[in-house]
Amino acid sequence: MEPKTPLGKRLRAVRTQVGIEDRDSFAEQSGISKSTIAHYERGDRTPDATMLERYRDRWGVDLNWLITGKGEMFQSQGESGQSQSMALTNLDRPDFVRLPVYNEIRASAGPGAAVPTSEHADGVVAFTSRFLRDQGAHPDHCSIIWARGDSMQPTIPDGSILIVDRSQTDVVNGCIYVLNVADDLLVKRVRRRLDATVEIVSDNSMYPPEALRADQLQQLRIVGRVVYFCRTP
Repeated sequence: MEPKTPLGKRLRAVRTQVGIEDRDSFAEQSGISKSTIAHYERGDRTPDATMLERYRDRWGVDLNWLITGKGEMFQSQGESGQSQSMALTNLDRPDFVRLPVYNEIRASAGPGAAVPTSEHADGVVAFTSRFLRDQGAHPDHCSIIWARGDSMQPTIPDGSILIVDRSQTDVVNGCIYVLNVADDLLVKRVRRRLDATVEIVSDNSMYPPEALRADQLQQLRIVGRVVYFCRTP
């Protein structure tokens, strides 16, 4: 169905340009219901300021273009906040690095999740390489998975997106890592003690720290350091 309004056409164009033809997927990643997206794109409803800001913050859309149709669809590098850094996109922009997304790989912020047998990427999310470097990451070694559970709250809420730098496998005390412990996949804070014991620490005080002695460390594999996380709306 052809959109009834110019704004509806622009909203549909955003979804096309970020490379997500499936409205369900776009709605889920935007934090907006599928039916609401459909109403916006058809021109049956007009998004309020909060929804327009979500397009800006989630996809890097320039609000002046979205509202008026003038200027460029996407914000240029250096514009406000993280919006210029994070967008699912199929645009060949040299300042963006495409990170593989593994929807089925979910690191447990809780007692543990079984390591999946398949690591087939389900898509990509593009970040500016400058943004990733500012987080202390090596962009070419990063990928995206999800956190599930409450053991890292309030730092990492349930359902957060995690950017994991797989090249950073040496433990820096107090940093957050994705860990493979006895075939469980966890996201936890890690500390080394002087007696060579490694502590696996939850930020939620309801979960006591767990300790691995030197003779148990063969059960531990550092998948990578969590360099950035954010909760989906």
